[in-house]
Amino acid sequence: MLTSLVVTASLLLAGAPAQSTATKSFTYRGMTLQIPKTWKVGKADAWGVHIKTGGCDRTAAECRGFYVLGPKGVATAREGNPYDTEQRFHPGTGVSLCTPDKRYYEGYPGKLVTSGLRQVGPGHKAYYRVWLIRCMTMKYKPTDTYFQERIWYLPKSKILVFDAWGTNRLGAILKAAAWR
Repeated sequence: MLTSLVVTASLLLAGAPAQSTATKSFTYRGMTLQIPKTWKVGKADAWGVHIKTGGCDRTAAECRGFYVLGPKGVATAREGNPYDTEQRFHPGTGVSLCTPDKRYYEGYPGKLVTSGLRQVGPGHKAYYRVWLIRCMTMKYKPTDTYFQERIWYLPKSKILVFDAWGTNRLGAILKAAAWR
């Protein structure tokens, strides 16, 4: 009994096993984030990068994760127009499938529930917005399915981080960003 208490206390003091806290660096346009090693960084294109943080649910419109966008993504982030802090992220001009359930469409325009500034590493503040989006049936009737769209926009760096999955720890990861 005493041995198991000592081992348990040692594990608690030493922290979690290395694999659960292991991180890797992800750098984009001078911003470096320390993300969990289990997250998969997609191939960068002119628009940005999709970082997958979890599985791909069969009912979801896309895999769990978030996007880090550069100038081209920012330039087309609002129905093909430049991102506007007072509007949702909606790069297409048509209706979009609802992120958590592709049987539905995203309701538009959504409801702004949080706005302000958030730190993204030392010396960098982002416009931060959270939009509550209700999903609609194919006949545009409201459903009980909602999701939140979180956006961090850094206009000077021309970076927009878009998260429709409520990615755990993303806010803290961005706050701890390093810049070169």
